[in-house]
Amino acid sequence: MNKILKFLALGGVVLLCDQYLEGVTISGGYKYAVIAAIVLAFVNSLVRPILAVLTFPVTLVTFGLFSFVITALMVMLMDYFIGHVEIDSFWWALLFGLIVSFAGSLIDKILKTEKRRPAQQRESGNFTDYEEVD
Repeated sequence: MNKILKFLALGGVVLLCDQYLEGVTISGGYKYAVIAAIVLAFVNSLVRPILAVLTFPVTLVTFGLFSFVITALMVMLMDYFIGHVEIDSFWWALLFGLIVSFAGSLIDKILKTEKRRPAQQRESGNFTDYEEVD
């Protein structure tokens, strides 16, 4: 259920980017904004890890700044797959990717549910069975 809510909220973020960023155009309304969010998540989960491994040396040399380039490339790949989304340039793709990424993190934090812990950890409050030694 949280994934569905996240994609619906990210669709709203994508639609807001369409309204406020000149270089981002979503034709077709909210439906295609949600589809764009789903395709972007799909591309990020399949293609991004491969690119991250292949470009690790460059990312290391640039102290991680190349990961922003990978983010923009993922947005441009999403633009390629969806005909109703148009990103004008690399810089608009970078800004769009950063906004959607930040919003996704914020939505995850809002929708976060407490993770289940084993019963032993919940009851005792201690995570180990070790005793203190003076």
